[in-house]
Amino acid sequence: MNNVLILNGAGLADLAPYKDGHGVTLTLSGIKTECESMCRQLGLVLDFRQTDDPDEMFRWISKDSEAFGGVIINPVGHSRAAIQVFDLYHSAIQKLASLKKPIIEVHLGNVYRQGDDVTGPLLKPVREMGFICGLGKYSYLLALQAIARKLNPGAHAGPA
Repeated sequence: MNNVLILNGAGLADLAPYKDGHGVTLTLSGIKTECESMCRQLGLVLDFRQTDDPDEMFRWISKDSEAFGGVIINPVGHSRAAIQVFDLYHSAIQKLASLKKPIIEVHLGNVYRQGDDVTGPLLKPVREMGFICGLGKYSYLLALQAIARKLNPGAHAGPA
C-alpha cells in the first residue's frame, strides 16, 4: 500500500502564531500543498486531515489508519488531552504499530526546548514508530520520505 494518512490535531487549523526559521508564517493548507507535492514525487497517495475533536482523532487513529500503508500524526493539543483520551490514543497507536506499519509523530516546534509552552510527544516511539520535531514544515516532508523508504525499500525516495 503506497497510501499515507496524515492526521493533524487540535490547534493546527490556525498556525498564525507559528513562523518557520526564516520568519515565514506557516498555514496548514500550505503544509498540505507541500506534502501533496512530495507525495507525487515519491509515488504516494495522500489523505491529509485535521480535527479539533478528540473522538474523531481517536476514530481516525484506531479505525481509518488501518487502511493506509503509513501514518503521520501531529497531535499538538491532543497530546495534552485528559488522561482517558490520552490512554485511548496510546492504545490505538500501539495497536497500529503492532501491524508493523510505519508511524511517525511530527511536531512543527521542538517539544524538548525548555521555557516554551509546547506540547510533548504522545508516547515514546515503539516498534515501527518514529518521531520528528523542531523542523517546521520539514518535519512532515522528512516523515513522508522516511515512510516512502519503508514502504518501498528498493526505490529511491528523495534525498538521503
